[in-house]
Amino acid sequence: MDRYDMEDVVVAPPPEHDGSSPLKEWRLKLQAGTLTRSDFIEYFKKESPKYFEFQTEMETDAPYTPTLKCMFKESLAKEEIIDVMVEFMLGDNPKTALEKLQLEGNTATVCGKVFKNGEPTYSCRECGVDPTCVLCVNCFKRSAHRFHKYKMSSSGGGGCCDCGDDEAWKRDQYCELHLANRKNPLESKIITDAVLERAEICFSAVLAFCVNYLEIEPNASLQCLDGEVDGANFCTVLYNDESHTFDQVIQTLTKIAKCRHKDAMEIVAAIDREGRAVVKCDTFKECNDLKTAIENQMIPPSGLLTNARHSQSLRTSVLNINSVACQQFALQLLSWFQEFLVRHYLFRKIFATLVQQKNESFCIRLILEYDVKLWKTARTCWHRLLISGMLMEYENKMVLAQEFSRRYATIVEDFISDDHDHSFSIVSLSVQLFTVPSIAHHLIAQEGILDKLLHTFYHVAIEKFIHNRRLHFSKNIASMAFFKRANYILYDLRYLLSLKPEVLSNELRSGFLEGCKALMRVLNVMQGMESITRQMGQHMDYEPEWECAFNLHIKLASTISQVIEWAASDFKLLKKLYKMTVRSLVTNNFIVGSEKIEPKTVAGHVANCLIYDVSLRPVSIHLPLSRFYAGIYLHLGAHDMTYDSLQAETEALNIKLTPREIIEPVLCTQAMIAQVAAGMWRRNGYSLLHQLYFYRNVRCRVEMLDRDIVCLQIGASLMESNEFLIHMLNKFNMIAWAQPNYETDLAQSPLDDEFMRQLSMTDEFLELLIVIIGERWMPGVSLVSEEDRLRKEIIQLLCTKSHSHSELSRALPDGNGGSNDSIIEDVINTVAVFKKPIGAESKGVYELKEHLYEEFNVYFYHYTKEDKSKAEELQRERRKAKKQLVCCPPPMLPQLTPAFKSMANILQCNVFLSITTMVMDRALDARSRSFTESHLQKVLHLLGFAIQEELSEHYPFLSFYERSQKFGVLDKLEELARCSRLEAHRDFVLWTIKRYKDLQAKQAPNVSATSTGASTSSGIQQSQQCEDLPLTSEQQARLDKEARSRLAAERRAKIMAQMQNAQKSFMKSNAEMFASTSTSNDEAAASSVQKPGDSLMDWEDIKDPREEELGATALPLSEVVSCLGQRRSASEAGDNSFKCILCFEDCSVSSHGPPLVSSAFLQTSRVISFKSSVAGLKAALHVSCCGHVMHYNCWKEYYSSEESKELRRPQRNRVSLTQAQNVEFHCPYCRTLSNTVLPVSEALAKFSPPTSTSTSTLTSALMASTSTGAGGGSADSVLPLDCFVEIMRTLATELKTFQTVSDKDIPLIHKYPSCIAILRKSNIIGDVAQLERSAQIIEKPAMNQNWTEVMDSFHKAMRNAMQSQLQGTLSKDAPNGADIELDTVSLLWDTCSYTLQALETYLYAIQKPLKAELPMRHQSCASNFVRACALYSSDLKPNQIRGQSEQAAKLLDTIFNQKGPCVLEWDCFHMLVRLNFMGPNLLVAADAKKAIIPSGSMFDFYILQTCFLANLTKAVIYFDYDKEVERRKAAHGDGCDDVGDEDSEDRMQQSTSMSTSASASTSVPSGSEMGRTKRSLEQLSRYQQAMSMFYLEHNLAARVRYFELHGRQREDYEEMAMRAALEDCTPEHLALLLDYVEQEMKPFLRCACLFYRCMTDVDFPSTFPTDKPDRFDLMCQYLGLEPQLGVYFDMESVYATMMQSFASHTYIRTDLFERAVSKPTPTPSPPPSSVMASSTTSTTESAEESARTLVPCQRPLPHLVTLYEDYSDLINSVSDIFCPNNEREEMKTPTMCLICGTILCGHSYCCQPELGKMNVGACTHHAHDCGAEVGIFLRIRDCQVVYLGRGKGCFVQPPYLDEYGETDQGLRRGNPLRLCKAAYDRIFLQWLGHNLHEEIARLNENANVAVTQWHHM
Repeated sequence: MDRYDMEDVVVAPPPEHDGSSPLKEWRLKLQAGTLTRSDFIEYFKKESPKYFEFQTEMETDAPYTPTLKCMFKESLAKEEIIDVMVEFMLGDNPKTALEKLQLEGNTATVCGKVFKNGEPTYSCRECGVDPTCVLCVNCFKRSAHRFHKYKMSSSGGGGCCDCGDDEAWKRDQYCELHLANRKNPLESKIITDAVLERAEICFSAVLAFCVNYLEIEPNASLQCLDGEVDGANFCTVLYNDESHTFDQVIQTLTKIAKCRHKDAMEIVAAIDREGRAVVKCDTFKECNDLKTAIENQMIPPSGLLTNARHSQSLRTSVLNINSVACQQFALQLLSWFQEFLVRHYLFRKIFATLVQQKNESFCIRLILEYDVKLWKTARTCWHRLLISGMLMEYENKMVLAQEFSRRYATIVEDFISDDHDHSFSIVSLSVQLFTVPSIAHHLIAQEGILDKLLHTFYHVAIEKFIHNRRLHFSKNIASMAFFKRANYILYDLRYLLSLKPEVLSNELRSGFLEGCKALMRVLNVMQGMESITRQMGQHMDYEPEWECAFNLHIKLASTISQVIEWAASDFKLLKKLYKMTVRSLVTNNFIVGSEKIEPKTVAGHVANCLIYDVSLRPVSIHLPLSRFYAGIYLHLGAHDMTYDSLQAETEALNIKLTPREIIEPVLCTQAMIAQVAAGMWRRNGYSLLHQLYFYRNVRCRVEMLDRDIVCLQIGASLMESNEFLIHMLNKFNMIAWAQPNYETDLAQSPLDDEFMRQLSMTDEFLELLIVIIGERWMPGVSLVSEEDRLRKEIIQLLCTKSHSHSELSRALPDGNGGSNDSIIEDVINTVAVFKKPIGAESKGVYELKEHLYEEFNVYFYHYTKEDKSKAEELQRERRKAKKQLVCCPPPMLPQLTPAFKSMANILQCNVFLSITTMVMDRALDARSRSFTESHLQKVLHLLGFAIQEELSEHYPFLSFYERSQKFGVLDKLEELARCSRLEAHRDFVLWTIKRYKDLQAKQAPNVSATSTGASTSSGIQQSQQCEDLPLTSEQQARLDKEARSRLAAERRAKIMAQMQNAQKSFMKSNAEMFASTSTSNDEAAASSVQKPGDSLMDWEDIKDPREEELGATALPLSEVVSCLGQRRSASEAGDNSFKCILCFEDCSVSSHGPPLVSSAFLQTSRVISFKSSVAGLKAALHVSCCGHVMHYNCWKEYYSSEESKELRRPQRNRVSLTQAQNVEFHCPYCRTLSNTVLPVSEALAKFSPPTSTSTSTLTSALMASTSTGAGGGSADSVLPLDCFVEIMRTLATELKTFQTVSDKDIPLIHKYPSCIAILRKSNIIGDVAQLERSAQIIEKPAMNQNWTEVMDSFHKAMRNAMQSQLQGTLSKDAPNGADIELDTVSLLWDTCSYTLQALETYLYAIQKPLKAELPMRHQSCASNFVRACALYSSDLKPNQIRGQSEQAAKLLDTIFNQKGPCVLEWDCFHMLVRLNFMGPNLLVAADAKKAIIPSGSMFDFYILQTCFLANLTKAVIYFDYDKEVERRKAAHGDGCDDVGDEDSEDRMQQSTSMSTSASASTSVPSGSEMGRTKRSLEQLSRYQQAMSMFYLEHNLAARVRYFELHGRQREDYEEMAMRAALEDCTPEHLALLLDYVEQEMKPFLRCACLFYRCMTDVDFPSTFPTDKPDRFDLMCQYLGLEPQLGVYFDMESVYATMMQSFASHTYIRTDLFERAVSKPTPTPSPPPSSVMASSTTSTTESAEESARTLVPCQRPLPHLVTLYEDYSDLINSVSDIFCPNNEREEMKTPTMCLICGTILCGHSYCCQPELGKMNVGACTHHAHDCGAEVGIFLRIRDCQVVYLGRGKGCFVQPPYLDEYGETDQGLRRGNPLRLCKAAYDRIFLQWLGHNLHEEIARLNENANVAVTQWHHM
């Protein structure tokens, strides 16, 4: 007996306790008062090892490696241990006690459900206090929030539901469930004091046991040894870490632990899931050796993601087996305990009091601290226990929060040194505690948590990076990973400050200020961090580290904003914080240390400037202290504090901060940015450019760029305006530029790079000035609100282009908390109009309202250069279209607040005016070198600001008009308007002049009045005045255009005159010729004059509408187009010439010329259901082709180069799942995916022209066959249908007899029957000539050698494509896949029929009739493939003929002798194709020189008739009158109770169409229609009896009805009963039958039309509809069939005989009938799906019987799974689905197959079945079977659709869209999503059209996709 068996038997209680159970023992001890927790602990320790077992299985195959299987029997352990303990606590009947407890209902008012990873969560945008407030599915469904604006997301695990928490929601705090719980009392009748006493002992035992055992390196393992060091009682346990990849661990296990790859993958999946796994069970020595080996193996760093732990070894430990068992049981105990605590408030009370006992091993402090010693699952269990036990009640939550904050530093340090993900660390509890406002405020006030967090962050995260009092991060990846983990402290900071209190208490204020001191300390070292110096001479050696600094800023930015927000609400706090900031700024000496000061003069004004050369000294983008000051300063005005009043207070403390010192660091940064734009910092590499990109980026700019501009605006308002401008000029090194003599000095210096930089710097300076003056939409700077600021931002964004909702959201900065979502939406709706999306591809977009374009500012400071030029262009075009001045004038500015009012003075100060006039002078000076046009544009913009500001009358001190007159601004402007060099800016100048004159009219009305009076004194003067003003560019352009068109007209007239002269001279010289023609011309003219009513179109006949209605039936016989039968039309010679797409030579298709091919794609398919005729195949093959033609030899060259390229290319994103695979390539012309080629052949009629027989003889032959049923004499030129049937029967018999002949080298004549012998044996009157004529037997055509080669390669491709399908079905012992001989000939016919059926289904789905314009790829594919098959069928090799003869014998037996499957099991079109290609050629198999090429002979026609009759029989058998009437009622609405006479008469017509049947019954019949109905009725009366007889005899429903009435079957001889029944069979009844049959036959006819159109090249007639559904009668006529169905039931015809034989198969007559009768409801109607397996067969039936599958006439349209309308319903539906390989874990990535609806575990190592000899993902495995290697999967939690092909795949847009018409992959935005039908239809049509492989290839080729191992999907 081996170890495993011994372990297995342990179920009985141990012998020493035989007499008494533990329960009795505990109760006795309890009575005695001696019961302690150790009794329970000992019991747990002793019992738990019994439920842990492992076994080692040896593999039977090659490597013979052992497989370890470990398991802990949880269900048994619960029964034997936990249930016993519960019984002890609650008394003898714990089950009923718990049920009663549940009825009492005191679970909790707070939900507290702990989220698993990936579980859906919901937050309410309207009611949530912050974005962390979430609801679980159950609460959300029952709450009011489902009707609000909500947001969906999936949890990262570890959080809990906030339902019932008053502080989490503004309103609707409770769902219906928890609202009811509020009314329940806290005490309980069931939980008595005695129960509580017992519970306390048990709870403490559970806690002590778990704390003791659950550690990675447990002290407890030694306690369990009991001296057994020798036995195989030890385990090597491997633990999870986040630094080694799956592959690295798998490699270690296979290499060192010698596991099989599959087992290694399972172990790794378990480690990832649970945090650890047992790798080996053996003796201590063996286990310890393995541990050492694993730890010593250095994992090679992958190079992609290295960090500190990468070089470390994997974490392992050796444990005693009993220890492992105790640990597993402890985990189970914790899970049970968590669920038990939720049951009642009193249980949680006990738990809370227990964990608050300071001296216990399980007190909260120790639980928090020992978290780091646990593995993944153990941590999760403890977290869930704390959430359920401590967070449900407020008091307990507060206790936990206090303990947590006291131990915060220790916990965080442990977390940083640990390497588990944040969600698995106890640190993640902070989100539960710090987001409760009252707790957060209490912790700030009482526990000093703010100070503690920042202090911890400073010491743990950044202290070691401080050099010279500045932060400088090293470029070390390990430190980056470490820093990343430390950043979680900043998230906690954000949580704490997320809700500011209404009123601050003194304690809260002082606690907050303490935190601010710590924040100042952090900001102080960040001021000037990562400073950079301009590289001169040589390029930078390596890029410096810059990302850490930005990451720090991004994380801290929102905290800074929150601190400022808190301070803004409280006067005392703001004042103290302001002083604190000033003190920090004064002590920080970055840039403003002890720099020397120099006076600088511009325009007579002097300023003392700091001399700090930015191009030589260090500068930094990071100035958080200066920016913090700017943020605080903005709020001073609201509390009536000013800079000056506070300055006095700070000076008293000896702290002085001058405005110059405030702006200096920021000005330096701005100067550096300007220099970068001027190209002066090129040698500093990309890192600087990246930093500048983020400086302006939406994620950083709120606390960077925006604050910098505010800082400069503060300086502008505090300093004298001239002085401020001089400081700016100095910093930009432009003092010299601002001097009047600059031009003369410049004339001497050369035009070098330095000069170009100066021009650029001027541009940057002017733009900065525009931004400082114009960008004042900031609360505190102007009298605007936050909403106005947002509005401005959105207007500017929408001026660049129309934005979708997601683009707008991304382009706007995040507010603190999610509350700003609703504000944003309100603001967007006030400024923009939403344009709904059109079609599945487009998104909905917002467009700006027209009147708001006036607010556009071209120099908006958040624009990038691209945005600016785009917006400017659009604005110009818009103004041009509206015939306004084409320019971008500055907008009106909002009014400044009192503190910033003096900023407006800049616009009238001397320095400003001298700069503007200087630029205008230089613009007018043609010789000026220091001027560019952009300078002028910016100066005009500034002047526009100045004019608008004075016009607004906000500032009494502003007198720009007066000052500007001294500088002669107006004269200069008018001069500029006349300057031709500056034409581009003329409109802007004119706009400025116009606004200036408006100002003039306002400021000095007398001046403007005199000028206008003078101008109106006389009309002449006025016109002169107008001429004096220059034209706008619009007017100028119009004048130019008029001038150009005048010149063109003159030139045209001149040329026409020349032509006329030439014509006259020619007519003179050829006078005689013109004389002779003129007479005939005159006659023609006269005749045309005589008939003025005729139009030019008089050759086109106008059709009679009645004729059109009747369709083909109205046409005379000679005009009917038929492709088969006695009235076959001639085939049309199609275009036979092509151009080779590779060598571009002209080529034509001919049998002797070089062969042509077209690239094609072969794929396995299961889109439409299909029963293969090749054994063992579950899928069909489908061919598609683009139709582009090339020479075979050209293609071979192209293919070999593509093949070698493919082999050279690294297999970057695919893995070959099968060995033999067709090399894929793209069509060289259109890049369509291909993997083989199709031959392009001539029309089949060229090889086998139809025999020319006179119509009369053909008709007579046919009449003879239909009337007598016997063949006519030899005078008839073709054999009739009944002769054909006899020949086929004989052929079947003969083939079977010849099959016994051995395959030796004997002549063919002895192997196969000759046609003469068949003719003789079939006993028909006819000669060989007739047979040859009917079957069109010809001399075998010689095929080109290469043609055969092409077909062979196609066969090989088919074999390769099918190989993978066969591999999946083979057993392990079967031979290799390549050895299987596939019957590729039969496969070829199957592929042909499948491709055509798939095409017909696709056309039906997109509602395209046959005559509609087909795409080239469909047309060429069908015709090339059918021709290739037809030619191949006549050119088979001997061994292929042998195989075909066997197949054909079975097929002919089935069809003509009713042996084998019955007609209800046939797929008639499939049979038709096989019979066409197989049957005829076997007639001439004995003669190697003869062949039959299927090309529309009479035999082909008879084959069609046979299959048509079979389908007709099927439809009649399936018809059920009652069901049909019900169906029609349902379809037409219940308005028509019965099928009325008129309606049924109408249905007797033979030409009802698919979609017009409803309208036909309502329209009034016209005269011709009445006539036709009459004819139909006459015809019906002719055949009524025959139809009724056939119907009653064979229709299953009618037979069942008769049986139910009479209790027996009707016998054939019961004439009287038959007659009586005939009377019930009314014309209405039969009309409905005919209508039903026509509907059922349509798909077959459409397929047949496609097939014979390709075979005969007879085009569809013009009577076929092009935009309506195809009509039954027209299709019949095209195929040469009789459209009047009644004819086929005529008892005297051969048709009826054949139908009788089809319908009288024994299976239909007896078995099927018996089954229908035995069922309670007969179901003779066709099966609902394409394959109806008769699963309800009786037990007596044989297996063969039960395997019969009935095929309906009309196969149902394939469809994808029906999805939920609302996406949240879909995500909720999978929230509780568990991974199939692990019952404890829910699926991480539930993935739905959209073809069949199965839910799979996608992209996970835990579910990897084998396919062939390879492990693949669940989806790949499923796709192999479900979709024949192709699959469409919806990853539900990510909202992504995946297309999977062979070893490759792609992501496509999901069919779920939000209200803005956008997808949300990964649920990033979380808007509610609804199913979009158009988007889902697009996916459906790609699948139905077999385009998935193509789409995957296209998306993978275009996108630069990351490496995805699709086969693991």
